[in-house]
Amino acid sequence: MSEFSFIDNVGWLKPFIIELHKHYKSSTSTTLSIERITSLLEESEEDLNMAPQSSTDKENVITPLPLSDKADIADSIIFTNTPLSFDDATEFAIHNLNSIFRNDCFTIFNEKHSWVNCLDNKNYNTKTMGRISRGFGKRYVPIGKKFNPKFHNTKYHDMITLAEYSYNYLVHRNEIDMILKTPSSDYTRFGIDNNENIFNRFFILNLRHIQKINNTKGPFEHILSTYNSKVQIM
Repeated sequence: MSEFSFIDNVGWLKPFIIELHKHYKSSTSTTLSIERITSLLEESEEDLNMAPQSSTDKENVITPLPLSDKADIADSIIFTNTPLSFDDATEFAIHNLNSIFRNDCFTIFNEKHSWVNCLDNKNYNTKTMGRISRGFGKRYVPIGKKFNPKFHNTKYHDMITLAEYSYNYLVHRNEIDMILKTPSSDYTRFGIDNNENIFNRFFILNLRHIQKINNTKGPFEHILSTYNSKVQIM
């Protein structure tokens, strides 16, 4: 079972979800031409097999655009009044990272790897897939990506911060997905006798309660509502 903690990671997860909602809320007013949509899809067609689809709740969500290494498709995604899915969050995170990175011309002959594949638990820190980026806090990044030094300027602080939150989300995305879909009865690691994780236990109890009473909402609405809720004793 995952050891991810919503309480320990609130510092980056909550603001990431808030920005995720802001992004897609603003996208509802964006109108794309047929030509632009076609261009974006053709641009990413060659990379469609590079990043696997994450598991997604099929109910109440739209079919997301395919993930790819060039997932800045999310910059102009068409979005309707539908709960945000895991794929929406992944596309948003990849877009934020691609915004501050550029393709490394010195690795042009190497096989390209997507952010999703590179940061997957089973592939993380695989030298053939990635490299350590000094410009991005010595984080492990796809081998074909290089941090754009212009973003060292303090005026880009917010973009860098959001990219760091996005990176954390991609690292933990599968764990978050697993927790949200795991029945409470299987969550024995949240022992009430352990003072260290009693707040995690209360968070999960609240989360299950909110999932139950707001079943038309999406997973990220549920997480954000839980962060903003008071403890419910069930």
